[in-house]
Amino acid sequence: MTYEELKREVRSANLVLVGLGEELSGDMASFYKALAELLEKKDYFIVSLSGKRRELEEAGLLAEQITLPLAEGEEQKSWEDYLHWLSFTLNQKLCILELGVGFAHPEIVRFPFERTCYFNQKSRYIRIHRNFPQLSAEIAGRGVSIQEDPLVFLTESREETK
Repeated sequence: MTYEELKREVRSANLVLVGLGEELSGDMASFYKALAELLEKKDYFIVSLSGKRRELEEAGLLAEQITLPLAEGEEQKSWEDYLHWLSFTLNQKLCILELGVGFAHPEIVRFPFERTCYFNQKSRYIRIHRNFPQLSAEIAGRGVSIQEDPLVFLTESREETK
């Protein structure tokens, strides 16, 4: 999958669920800006295991559409907002975008996102991970796995298409 194909997948979806993993590192400001550009004019929610709320918001991502379940001081309300948003995704054209999520906390993003895809037959799963891009057999037919650093894929590929 190319960056342009990813962009088309996101644009064609009604809703976009994004998981940001604990293995993301590098120029996060550029990465968050690229992500904000990709999600522009979309109904999305971001579950981030890394990053700081302020940095995500500075990139143009909306505070009410972000939850950081592992961050100290993060309000329970943001998680409840996520669960509420998620409840409206069933039977919707949903693009699930998982970026750099490993196995440090698979119970927060990796496994629940796969389960969401499994139950929503209109969903499409895109997993970008340097070491663990594999998809489970149950969702492989509706998914794409990309073995690459998500930061490189989003920032450098985006620049190449401009």
